[in-house]
This record gives sequence, C-alpha cells and structure tokens, in this order.
Amino acid sequence: MKNSLKNPILSFDLDGTLMKPGFGDKVWLEGLPNIYAITHNISSEEAKNQLITAYDVIGNERREWYDLTYWIHKLNLDITPNDLLNTFSKYIQPYPEVPDLINHLSKNYTLIVSSAAMKPFIVIELKTARLSDYFTELFSATSDTKTVKKDPFFYQMISQKMNRDPKEIIHVGDNKQFDYLSPKKAGLHAIYLDRTNDETGDQIINSLTKFEDYVQQYPFK
Repeated sequence: MKNSLKNPILSFDLDGTLMKPGFGDKVWLEGLPNIYAITHNISSEEAKNQLITAYDVIGNERREWYDLTYWIHKLNLDITPNDLLNTFSKYIQPYPEVPDLINHLSKNYTLIVSSAAMKPFIVIELKTARLSDYFTELFSATSDTKTVKKDPFFYQMISQKMNRDPKEIIHVGDNKQFDYLSPKKAGLHAIYLDRTNDETGDQIINSLTKFEDYVQQYPFK
C-alpha cells in the first residue's frame, strides 16, 4: 500500500506553489469583462471597471467573490463556467520543476491539493498541466468548507477526510499565514515556500525542489 503509516501524505497549495500566477486574473479581469462588454454593448475598459467595482462591493471576505457561477448568473452572461475557463486555459503554467517533482514524489507518497481556489479552477489547472492523475484528492476551502480562507478548520477537515492524524500530513505553500501558520495550528507539519527568498529558516524553502529534502526527514523529532 503506497500510503503506509511511515509515509506522510503530501499536501500542496496550488497557485503560487504548483502553478504560476496569472490564470485567475485572466479569467476575472479579461474573460468576464469581455463577455460583459459584448452583452451590454460597452467598451472592454468600461466593462472591466464596472466589474471591478462589483467585485469590490461583494468583497473577498464573502464566498461569492470567488464563485464563477455566481458572477455569470448575476451578470446574466451567456457562457458556462467551464467554457470560460477553457478559453483561458492556455495561460495555465506549472512552475518548471513541478512536473518531474510531482511524478517522482507520487511513486512513494499520496499527494493531495489543498487550495483556496474553487474546485473548477483546481480541476482545469491540473488537467491542463497534465498533473491530475498524480493527486488522490483535491480540497478547496471555498468549495468544501464554504469559507474563503484556509483556516485551521479547513486543514482539520482534510485530516479527517484522509483518515489520518494531522501529524501524518505535510503541507507546503507560498502564503505564510494560510499555508504555514494555519496548518501548523491544525496540527499538520508545514513548509513555507518563499520564492522571493526574503526569509530563511528550518521550515522555509525558496524552491519546491527542496521540499523532498524536508520530507525525507519524516518522522520528525
């Protein structure tokens, strides 16, 4: 069995960790505004400004802010979420080290994704990058726990769903608050991926290629 007690589950953040940023902005700041502009016969720039104002009114503390289906219905746009995501899938790019690393780690560990992104974004990003088959489970804070942040409850939910003690899961991500401090509060092991190389420490790496070095030290003393 691949996931024995001696091998931890490896949990990865998505955007900024596995995938380069950019795809989301294309969908929210170009895709939706362009369709809105055509629907209402206004310029793309005016449509973008109107939608940014609408996004701000909802605010990123509400789940609707992240929900593509909500916005398509609210704006009465004639497109499905999947069609819109597929239109901009060419902007999905994994970091160069990711495909080989994930392929390698999957041979000995169970891999999962733990992201704040809505599930449809996670699915298409992994599919486009040809990484879907490597991950056993995909967890979304906004889809699975109906919250907007990866709080400790989110990580506790993951350990329960995976039927593992929190200490048997190692999470890595590029947000110090939600990929490092939050999972640690939930009892998980965590590594902070600081691609800017501004911070150093025993549980901080500046490249995902160094993640395996930390994993190989498990079980930690």
